Amino acid sequence: MYEITFNYVYGNSLLHRLDPRTKLGAVMCLSILIFREGSFAGMGLLIAFFLLLTGISGVRLSFLLRSVRPLFFVIIIIFCFQLFETKGTPIVTLPVFTPTYEGLRLGALLSLRFELLLLYATLFTASTLPSQITNGIERLLRPLPLRYLGVTSFDLATMMSLSIRFLPSFLENAATIRSAQLARGLDFRHDLRRGTTAIVVPLIRRSILLAEEVTEAMESRCYQGSRRTSIHELSMQKSDWKALFILALFIILILTL
Repeated sequence: MYEITFNYVYGNSLLHRLDPRTKLGAVMCLSILIFREGSFAGMGLLIAFFLLLTGISGVRLSFLLRSVRPLFFVIIIIFCFQLFETKGTPIVTLPVFTPTYEGLRLGALLSLRFELLLLYATLFTASTLPSQITNGIERLLRPLPLRYLGVTSFDLATMMSLSIRFLPSFLENAATIRSAQLARGLDFRHDLRRGTTAIVVPLIRRSILLAEEVTEAMESRCYQGSRRTSIHELSMQKSDWKALFILALFIILILTL
């Protein structure tokens, strides 16, 4: 079965019930922490923290791993680039590209960083409804003087929410088109250029049609970027402050390593 990246998983866990602003702030802080951390000990703690949050959320770990599988090829490229392009002590001498121990360490560290960023983002979207993400982003951006730039916090929040929603549809359409072309006898191994064109062209066309449908649906509902009300007003609870306090303790633990 094809797993959709960044898809919501229905549940009633503690992580699902947290305010979206709490989870947005946590993801941003953890992302900065992941980029800052340069030791495998710290990365191990970040992995353990992710496993703890996954257990609390009730979302299957296998689902999260399969959700980021389409981007695994990018992680392999990052690892190989660092392995062969970083100067240092050679692991084995090759005529063209020479892997080094320093490249192996740096490649493994960067690959872990990228994988953790994807997993934390996937866990966030798996435990937060798209409408909650929109409300959370809008409330966080509301104090900014965006009106001087000709936009509002509602516009930015809607664009981010639609981007998150379009990515799963984009990947699902790509898989559907690829399966349809294979069923019609297209051989990607012998004609890569023709195979790529056979997927990219209908994928772009379907994406444009989907964008037009969303635009028409929003216009038919009289969508406006001005201030809008929500049926569910956000309110920070005690559980949110406790979660932020635990996150602060975890960040202090990582920084003191």
